Amino acid sequence: MDTYFGLILLYSAFNLPYVIWMMRGYIMDIPRSLEEAALVDGYTRWQVLWKVVFPMCRAGLFATAIFTFVFAWNEFLFALVLSRTEVTTYTVQVTHYFGGQSNFWAKISAMSVLGTLPVFVVVAFLQRYLVRGMSLGAIKG
Repeated sequence: MDTYFGLILLYSAFNLPYVIWMMRGYIMDIPRSLEEAALVDGYTRWQVLWKVVFPMCRAGLFATAIFTFVFAWNEFLFALVLSRTEVTTYTVQVTHYFGGQSNFWAKISAMSVLGTLPVFVVVAFLQRYLVRGMSLGAIKG
């Protein structure tokens, strides 16, 4: 309750099934013959993972990372329940500006703009991986 570690652990636990489901498709698209060839060349299992599999599924890894970041950034319910005074996420902080008698629209709009900036920055830097990662498994023949 009311710690960063608790929220990180909760977000990791709820996003892990989504990450596994997304990454499974990308990893299954890598031909097994590449992994077997690397093993024949003398690579260990870990070297095959780091030097063959991860570079081949890099686009899927970045696309999955972007979607997971957006899901965790926009999550409201768990943050509202588990954060009190010490830890407050962006989505919970915005709701503090809604009052019973009046709403602070200027602060709400400023927080909304500032809250969307990290998402825009992440997507702008990783856009080529996002487009390639989303369309990589779209057409199979």
